Amino acid sequence: MHLYVALWVCGTALALLLGWQQRKCWRLIWQLNGWRGVVQQPILWFLLCINLHPNSILERVTQMRKYFQRPLAILIGTRVLVYIDDPAGMESILNAPECLDKTFMQEGFFAKRGLLHARGQKWKLRRKQLNPAFSHNIVASFFDVFNAVGNQMVEQFATQPHLHGRAVKFTDAEDMLSRAVLEVSCLTVMGTPTNFTQTDDAHIASSYKRLLEISAIRVVKPWLQIDLLHRLLAPELYAEAEKCNQLLVEFVAGIVESKHRNWQLRAAISEEAGEDSGAWQRRIFIEQIFQLAANGELTLQEIEDEAQSMVLVSFETVSNSIMLALLCLATHKGDCQQRLRAEIASVFPDQGQGSRPDATHVGLEQLQQLRYLDAFVSEALRLLATVPMNLRHVSRDFQLPGREAVVPQNSIIVLDTFNMQRDEAWWGDNAKQFDPQRFLDQDDQSPEGEDISRSSVPKINGQQRRHSYSFLPFSKGLRSCIGRRYGLFIMKVFLVKLIVAFDFSSEFQLEQLQFVENISLKFNNVDDISLAIQPHQQPEEAT
Repeated sequence: MHLYVALWVCGTALALLLGWQQRKCWRLIWQLNGWRGVVQQPILWFLLCINLHPNSILERVTQMRKYFQRPLAILIGTRVLVYIDDPAGMESILNAPECLDKTFMQEGFFAKRGLLHARGQKWKLRRKQLNPAFSHNIVASFFDVFNAVGNQMVEQFATQPHLHGRAVKFTDAEDMLSRAVLEVSCLTVMGTPTNFTQTDDAHIASSYKRLLEISAIRVVKPWLQIDLLHRLLAPELYAEAEKCNQLLVEFVAGIVESKHRNWQLRAAISEEAGEDSGAWQRRIFIEQIFQLAANGELTLQEIEDEAQSMVLVSFETVSNSIMLALLCLATHKGDCQQRLRAEIASVFPDQGQGSRPDATHVGLEQLQQLRYLDAFVSEALRLLATVPMNLRHVSRDFQLPGREAVVPQNSIIVLDTFNMQRDEAWWGDNAKQFDPQRFLDQDDQSPEGEDISRSSVPKINGQQRRHSYSFLPFSKGLRSCIGRRYGLFIMKVFLVKLIVAFDFSSEFQLEQLQFVENISLKFNNVDDISLAIQPHQQPEEAT
């Protein structure tokens, strides 16, 4: 009898303690969704449990979101997850100092110790230190590299049998683009040639991609972030992750150590010559962090962490964006390809005798004249958001602007960029269709602070301008992407070269895509996608 009383007392005490810790979470649920929010919690828990995998969660969210009032709050233990998919909500979160940090769920990300996942004051300091390495002048100086590697990539598409023809596998084209952009990344970020465009015998690019897939699993299943549980519950996945991670750590460490020795040697020579190696000068990323290390602001391990993080983000999202744009181009049955080619022909000189334009060197001034290309790129990034969702950690209680709702400390914010950018409420009845023209039907001037293109935020049917946060290809606000110019320039240079050299088509339809949240956007039915990539012939040549 006494045992039962003791158990009842302990159970009651634990329940009261849990209720006390959850009080702010339940208050937020009530403030956002009322009684409906409280009653639907078991349903939401069930839906989360059965769809807790990258292969299904994005598809299920897309299907189920319309049945729930949003913003949506879901109780998870002593925390609350807040789902936001509207521009005003995005703006409030992305500009809130309380939401600057990434969440504990993203500790599952394998490259988690650099700028990408730094928090609070450390992130602010590191971002300030690294901003000069991605200034406009530095990025503009990379165009020779963009063009050299882009020309090699076009040659590979033209000469490799599996990269041209009537049935090119999506995965083969994706692999080629990944290796080319990784080569650009190593040259511009690390100052090191790798020849990945020609061959990748060590499987560096594919290892990066596989680790991103494993990272996505560890994000949605955070218990796998504990090594012991990961070994016990998913031993094969753990072993694969360790193998890939070791390969990439050694790859980056080898480059960093070699470059650091050379940098120290040059610094010593400069010092002997009486030059001040610490004086301000334009430096690429690796040189910038070496200088920070020389000033005592970074350790060698921190250099390797920053390099690993920057190489990853500077190639994976860019290569994926290019591939998604090509998929949109190939599946579009309108005049998009013809308009792009005509615009390019009006800017670039031809090679004589009616041949195709000479895109051997694509310059910044020429890119600035390609207005329809801007619209095409923007529309591809809108319809198929490269990074579908963004997670933020709430560092202290804060009130959502325009609402009485107070989001408690340690809450998890999920920003669903993917569905917001495909929502008819913000993009009209044809929101799920590919239509670059929507980005041309507007004033030439973009909203303040956005530099993706001249036409990045269109109007609805030519009337009122959309909310400036309805289109977030590189995030926005306090923690916007440091390499947005860099990524866009690579993307546009590569696309110009490919569009000039090849015709793209496909029988596959965008409506058939099965979306996967693998940190960056992937497809469950990728093996069903094939492209026709044929060398482009001018009309005179074709006749």
